[in-house]
Amino acid sequence: MENGIFKKITAAAAAICMIGALTGCSSNNGETQVFTENITGTADGYDYELWKDNGDTTFNVEPGGGNFSCEWSNINNALFRRGKKYDCTKTYQELGNISVDYGVDYQPDGNSYMCVYGWTREPLIEFYIVESWGSWRPPGAPVALGTVTVDGGTYDIYKTTRVEQPSIDGTQTFDQYWSVRQLKPEANGTKIEGTISISKHFDAWAKCGLELGKMYEVALNIEGYQSKGKATIYKNKLNVGGKYTEATDIEVTVDEDAIARLADAGEDDEPQEVGFFDISFENGKEGWITRGGPLLTIDKENASDGSQSLFVSGRTDNWNGATIMLSSDTYKPGKAYKFSAKAMQKSGQEVTMKLTMQYENDGEKYDEVALVSAKSGEWVTLENPAYVIPEGAEKLMLYVESPDSLTDFYIDEVSGAEGE
Repeated sequence: MENGIFKKITAAAAAICMIGALTGCSSNNGETQVFTENITGTADGYDYELWKDNGDTTFNVEPGGGNFSCEWSNINNALFRRGKKYDCTKTYQELGNISVDYGVDYQPDGNSYMCVYGWTREPLIEFYIVESWGSWRPPGAPVALGTVTVDGGTYDIYKTTRVEQPSIDGTQTFDQYWSVRQLKPEANGTKIEGTISISKHFDAWAKCGLELGKMYEVALNIEGYQSKGKATIYKNKLNVGGKYTEATDIEVTVDEDAIARLADAGEDDEPQEVGFFDISFENGKEGWITRGGPLLTIDKENASDGSQSLFVSGRTDNWNGATIMLSSDTYKPGKAYKFSAKAMQKSGQEVTMKLTMQYENDGEKYDEVALVSAKSGEWVTLENPAYVIPEGAEKLMLYVESPDSLTDFYIDEVSGAEGE
């Protein structure tokens, strides 16, 4: 799996709310509308959107309801969805009970989601109810805050945070709420059918302390990342209305310890851009934030210098780690800088530790800054005395990862300075 897969797929999902190259009609006039480029519109009472950053896509908006089909290949990221948008004046409780009856012939080849997707404002929240997926089960977060059993399946509940990423209100830092099926639903070949009781998931999230705001959107969504595939949504009936009553027919478990650990890990997770820096974590995380969902905590038992280090735990993919945002006022494309970090892991095996630069330049790019082999229980130094920022690079983020293992690890004595 490529570095940043979770980041990319969710950033694109946010961007879909902001970008529409064309505007669709209000009715299909009994005919299927076919789109191959970015589109947003309304037909037969359902809003629809296609967003992609590049590649080949086909989006067929069917007449008479919420049905659609889609196909994608040679893409980086593409999303296809159909549902309902709102004016952010009502909560989900005020809208009434919300559910969707679906039937999908789902044939992903690689990373993809089949899900309910949407946003709220006040607070700004992006949400997913993931019913099925391709080669990777989202969201990459290490700790489930609880579970909800509803509609014949059990879902893990997660909260993740997006740092300075596209949203329906421009570039923002915002939380994401997730329900993800523990097991994919039973299928008849490639076809899956069922009901997603959306309001009941919202109720379960509230029991885990995850409060939504006023509704902006709810939609059935198919998305793919660096993959190919196709899907036919032959049933997509969004049901909204009636008098809302809090769900009493769902089974919710709440992991209070997990909620507390997540709260502790996020206490000083305010993102900030840094200039030249020399950080030993004696004063907390000092701008370092999670990358891909692992927990970041200050460890007082292990340090390469001083009394504390940053502990990265609960990694669920190799690209998960810790990252810091670099100021464009300090770090200039085409110039050389010195970056250094100490790292240690205790997996019992020798693994690779890597210092990587993520940046944007016509899409996200990743550069190796330093790479070392690390023996278990020993501090190693990741260092590049003259790393050159690529021409045209923007939104620089330096991060530490372990590209060949899922081990927890510690980092300490990290610095960025003028190059030699």
